[in-house]
Amino acid sequence: MIISLHTDQHIKDAVNIFGYAYGYNRICKHFDQFAYRGQKMSVLQNSPISKVQMFYMEPEWFNLKTMTSFRAPDFVKFHDHQYKIYGTHLESTEVWPHWIKSMNKADEIWTGNDFAAEAVRNSKVKTPVYVFEHGIDDGWTLKLRGKGSKIRFLHVDSGSPRKRADLVEKAFLSLFKDNMDVELTLKYHSHEYDGGYSVLNLFKENKNIRRIYKTITHEEMVELFHSHDVLVYPSEGEGFGFIPLQALATGMPTISTGRWCSYERYMPGNIIDSKLGRTTYTGYEHGDVVLADFDHLVHLMKDAYENIDQQAAFYYKQAPKVYKEYQWQNKCDTMLKGLIKRIGSDMFKPDESKRQPGKKLIYFQSGSAFCTASGVRFDHSNRLAEVLESEYSSLLTQPNFREPTLEEIKQHRGY
Repeated sequence: MIISLHTDQHIKDAVNIFGYAYGYNRICKHFDQFAYRGQKMSVLQNSPISKVQMFYMEPEWFNLKTMTSFRAPDFVKFHDHQYKIYGTHLESTEVWPHWIKSMNKADEIWTGNDFAAEAVRNSKVKTPVYVFEHGIDDGWTLKLRGKGSKIRFLHVDSGSPRKRADLVEKAFLSLFKDNMDVELTLKYHSHEYDGGYSVLNLFKENKNIRRIYKTITHEEMVELFHSHDVLVYPSEGEGFGFIPLQALATGMPTISTGRWCSYERYMPGNIIDSKLGRTTYTGYEHGDVVLADFDHLVHLMKDAYENIDQQAAFYYKQAPKVYKEYQWQNKCDTMLKGLIKRIGSDMFKPDESKRQPGKKLIYFQSGSAFCTASGVRFDHSNRLAEVLESEYSSLLTQPNFREPTLEEIKQHRGY
């Protein structure tokens, strides 16, 4: 059985991956571990021999000022004969208008939550929509918080204004300014977005607020979560929302907006009151987003501070249940079983008539990422691929490549 996945190159190349890149990486990993009636699924990368392909990224990726595409003119998301699936995220109640035409040409659309699925359905998109909830991997280990001399709040941000780091800082200062027994860490990127927005413009220095501007590794992120007591996340919307779920999986008390996340039931009493409305922060010009009530955010942060030990014990106790429900492999298995039920298992057999002539399989065995002259990329997650015959012989003379074994070829082709 085979399935092909595809996305933009910057997602494939991402280091210390989070967000879209993290989701794509984990989907590739866990789809490749799926089995159906004794047959293992093999994940290919943008391969024409696969009858099914999911493109995981925005359907159309435009500069919102000039409405010019960021993608090259010859960029192809699907091969014409394939069953076409868009796996995409959305944070408001309406789809971007320039997405709709492409979405209506697809066979299926996968969103990360019900909020986004309803947005697609309500935006003149006729293509069937299915919810593909994402998951938790093994690194998010348990840690009991509280019982310390200092309470540490945490907000994690990609640099996107929709996550409302400014609201977190404002609420924190209204409660704890100059209180050295309480600390806030703001983790975000500092680069500017279209329109001159930069999170650096929002903040003034304060002695009990710590700022981390850089991208950090997965292991460093887990350590950051473990060293804090409460996550605060008044986001205006998420395509899925990894950050609060990861906090919950470690047993961290979590204050967040709801509506866009199925796991809000694991935050009883800590969902920030909100309303749907237009934003001046996220860049969304279409549809409404989730707007957190500031006074209620302040109330919840004050309550978490005053009752940290009780909250910490509750969240620690429920964390294994969160982890069990949101395991990546289970979520991926469920999605693929549903897809097989809809389109049939024969759709996952290779179409050898579409195999491009004049190419040979070669195995990348060591070294950093490598890209051939024809644009075939090799890295630790994509070791076996087809290259032009003219490239094949020259690559074999390099110590980083070798001929693939018969078993590797069979696995690659899904036999």
